Formats: sequence, structure tokens, C-alpha cells
Amino acid sequence: MKNKDLISFIEAGYSLEKDDESWTKGLLEQVDSLFERGWGATIFSYQYTSTTLHIDDVATRAPSFFIGNIRKNEKLPSEVIDALFRAGNNVGTVSDLVFSRFPEQLSAFRKFTRGMVGDSLGMTAHSGCGRAISLSVGFFKQTTPTTSECKRWPAIASHLGAGLRLRKIAQSFSLDVQSAEAIFDPWGKLQHAKQEAAKPEARDILRDAVRRVDHLRTRVGRKDPAMALEAWEGLVGGHWSLVDYFDSDRRRFVVAIKNDPQYPDPRGLTMRERQVAEFVGLGQSCKEISYTLGVSPSAVTNCTARAQHKLGLSSLPELAAFFASNGLRTKMAEVSVKGEELLVGAYPLIDEKRVSVLTDTERTVLAHLLAGSTNSNIAQRRHTSESTVANQVQSIFRKLGVASRSELAARLQGVV
Repeated sequence: MKNKDLISFIEAGYSLEKDDESWTKGLLEQVDSLFERGWGATIFSYQYTSTTLHIDDVATRAPSFFIGNIRKNEKLPSEVIDALFRAGNNVGTVSDLVFSRFPEQLSAFRKFTRGMVGDSLGMTAHSGCGRAISLSVGFFKQTTPTTSECKRWPAIASHLGAGLRLRKIAQSFSLDVQSAEAIFDPWGKLQHAKQEAAKPEARDILRDAVRRVDHLRTRVGRKDPAMALEAWEGLVGGHWSLVDYFDSDRRRFVVAIKNDPQYPDPRGLTMRERQVAEFVGLGQSCKEISYTLGVSPSAVTNCTARAQHKLGLSSLPELAAFFASNGLRTKMAEVSVKGEELLVGAYPLIDEKRVSVLTDTERTVLAHLLAGSTNSNIAQRRHTSESTVANQVQSIFRKLGVASRSELAARLQGVV
């Protein structure tokens, strides 16, 4: 791998000097550092709701007919769109995400690619606000992600998601935009600060981050991509992205732009609780959310607990199912009962085909998991040991291709 280019790839994600089409092409120019294998790298951004998909800008090294065919993804069956584009899968293959569950799509895929591709490996980066970017390469036969890809790509996806949000709030960037809250020189000396960034604690956090990130971008820092990804958070202090700004004399400054996802919420959730809940709905783990939002794992845990309490939910799986991109909240209806306005909804039944690989015992354990039961609770109810339940839970995770209870709930009760 060209280690230095991995940092360049992240830098390209935070670029504000290009329009959206050029920005997408700029990512493609740096994509060799991300994909160490495969061919025909393709990148495209898109917007989605629980019922729609709209593909924006496309850049590819594959044959030109791929561009037109990529836009045909907008017409795929809703459950396939869920699996590929709405789910929070940072790393995956089309054979695992689609063909294993919808085998009839294999022939359509072969026609789509004119028989040139047997499988596709890639990553999806979500902004957390209904926008995302997909990056993939083709393979002649079925493949699986490597350990390195599974470890690095979710962190890279956090930065690309932040880059997508950044472009929306700072498309015509200048130092006068409201979201530009602090300006530093490359050595961390503060030039200006306002609003939240003007607080002494925030200034210290930002100053340290400017110096740390600037070191990561040196020749020495680029030699260790694993260390760089760990040290370069998705957001600084849970609020800001750092971007370069060059004045008329080409002097470089580092600007802290407020870039955390914004969600007005009438149900009493704080902004941070809503942010965490949205990423829980994408099936992301506590560790992934912590990295993406630049807050501690304990803060993520506390936010999920408070969100569950405020919404009257009894478990993390229920929270994940509620906030899944096509979960309960998107299917609720407003009704009036004796003059009182209520929101009503029901969790969907799980399609039998989606759990057909599980044994009868595992299906029983699955039902307890989705109800929010702990391993200890399940063991007591089934009159067995916790270690037995733990093994059954891991078997369920492996067969359904998930890594956590929240991802399990998001996939089965919300996104596919």
C-alpha cells in the first residue's frame, strides 16, 4: 500500500476547493491507497429517504457504460436498496449483502455489468443526515473483505461522511461563514475564535488537534496509517472538522468548522442524543460512533440510555430498530383519540427467509435478543448456561453477517 496516499485520500474528502463533481473525481484520483486489489474503481454520492434513492455524482475507472448503469440502481427493489445503500454497512461485498439474501439479483447483476464482474467489494460512508458515498471495485469471482479492510475502512468512512456534511454547510466557504468558529495557523496558534470554540477548554482541544493532525500529514506521520487513523478523529471535540484555508498570499490557516449532524427533535432528545441514535439506527457499534462523533464511548453509552428512556424503549436493539432508516419512526401515523394527538406504529414481522439459516434454538434466542434480553436473562429463561447462550449469540451474528445487537436489530427490524 502507498501509505502516504491514505492520508491524501482523507485530505481529499475534506477539500472545499472543488464543486461536487470535481470533488468526487478528486477522491477517485486518490483511490489507489484504499483499494489494494480489484479493478474498475467506482465512486458515487447519493441521497436517500426510507422510500427514495437519488444518485448524484459518479466517477469511475470502469468502462463508460457503468455510469449509466449505476444510475439504474435507483430502480432496484426497495429491499435491495436497503441492503446496499441505506444500511450502515461500512465494508462489504455485493455477494454477501445481496446475492446471499436475494439470489435472483445475481443474473441481473451479471447483465448490469455485461458479465465483466462476478462480485464487487466496497465501502459506504454515511453522513448521518440522509447522504452517503459509495466506493467499490470489481472482481471476476466472489471475494471477501480482508482483516485490514474491515479494520481501516470504517474509520475512513467516518471522515468521508464528515466531508459530505461539510460540503453541505460550507459550499461557498469563506472565513465569514457562521460555522467557521476558530482559525489557527498550522502550528496551532489561535488567530480567532467565536461561539462554542471561544471557550477556553474548546480552544485547548482544537489547538492540540491542529498540531496533531498537522504532524500526521508530514512525511513521518504518513508512514503509519494505522496510527494516523486512530489519532485523526471524525470530529474534534464532538463538534468540529478541520480544513485548510489559503489567503490571497497563499498562507495556510486551519479553520475549525462546526460540522456535527443537526437534527431538530420534538420528542425531547438533545442534539447529541439524536446524533447517537441516528448512528445506532445505522447499526454502528459504540466504538464506531465514538470515533465518528469524536466523543468518548461512555458518552455514547449514556446518550443511548437517555434516548431509550425518553422514547419509552426498553433496550438498545429497540432503539436501533426505531431509528433504522426505514424502521418504526418512518412508518408511524398521527391519530387523534379523544382530542389527544398520538403517534402509532408497529414493528414489522421478520421475513422468514432472512432467518432461514438459523436453527430452531437460535431463532428462539434471536427473539430474546430483539426483545432486549441479556445473555444472563436468556440463560435463566432457557435453563442453560451463559456460555452456551454466548456461543449461540455468536453463531447468530456470524450466520446473519452482523457484529452487534444493535446492528442485528437495525438489519432485521429496520434496514435489511
